[in-house]
Amino acid sequence: MSKLQSSKGKYYLRDGDRATLLLDVRTPLLNKSCLHSHRLDKQGNIEYPLRTTVNEAAKRIFLKTPVSMGELVAYLRIFARLLGKPQVHHVLRIGQWSPLDEELAQILPQFNPANKLYCLSATRPLGRMPSVNFLFAEGDEYLLPEERFDTIIFPDSTLPLEVLLAVKPYGRIYFIAQDAQEALRAHAQAFPLTNQFSLFELEVSPQLRQEFKQLTPQGQLDEKKSAIADIIAKLPAVLKKKNSRLDEYIAEVIHAEKLLAEIFPELHSETVKFNFNLLKEFLIDLRLGNGSVARLSRQYEILTQDLIAC
Repeated sequence: MSKLQSSKGKYYLRDGDRATLLLDVRTPLLNKSCLHSHRLDKQGNIEYPLRTTVNEAAKRIFLKTPVSMGELVAYLRIFARLLGKPQVHHVLRIGQWSPLDEELAQILPQFNPANKLYCLSATRPLGRMPSVNFLFAEGDEYLLPEERFDTIIFPDSTLPLEVLLAVKPYGRIYFIAQDAQEALRAHAQAFPLTNQFSLFELEVSPQLRQEFKQLTPQGQLDEKKSAIADIIAKLPAVLKKKNSRLDEYIAEVIHAEKLLAEIFPELHSETVKFNFNLLKEFLIDLRLGNGSVARLSRQYEILTQDLIAC
């Protein structure tokens, strides 16, 4: 089982002979936040707000009990991330309120007054906590805005799409699992907690987020619309080499017609299917020697505009 260790403002996760640095509050060059590494007081004495604020909070987190090792590691990593970015930082905690959340809520505004902690839970602690926005959760549905949070702490190993899409580009999600899902494994750093479980730190790049987006109903609809538009866009090039490409292209158009039938109820145009059928009819006429390239080109322009309007 891994152990947490600290030495002179550095916090490590030790797994056997391997030690992973989680947080370093003693190196000014690592600090890109709005919290000063050092400053002079009115008497000209040097103060170290970074060391005092972050190190003391980290020490308190280190001593909090009872709390899971995964939570400890996650919150130390969040502190490290706050040090590394000057922008406003919004953190979402999904699940039951933890003793560590109070520490995080107190330190977030010290890095930047606009920083905020959100807690999505079925319950909330007693008393007022003006630095925390509590969101009520009912069941397993997560009605979250897209690209809203810089960091999300999630209590389960199966990450819903709504949660993945709620992270900003290059934001991070923390979750505990035996292993990360195959699609996420290459993008996640594992911090071993026991022989079976690890804390995973998943960075959601724009490319990974686009992959998530394509799994949603709207993403699948957009993907099919794009495939149809790509096939239609080939027509001018095909007409230049119609003798060698026409049969092959007609087969592609028939495939696009099947895609269009699948998504037609979701489209905003009532004429796109009619205009598509006309294009296919004019193509077949051209293949049989009875068609007109000019008429087909005009229909191509009409259908292209219709697809854009969808």
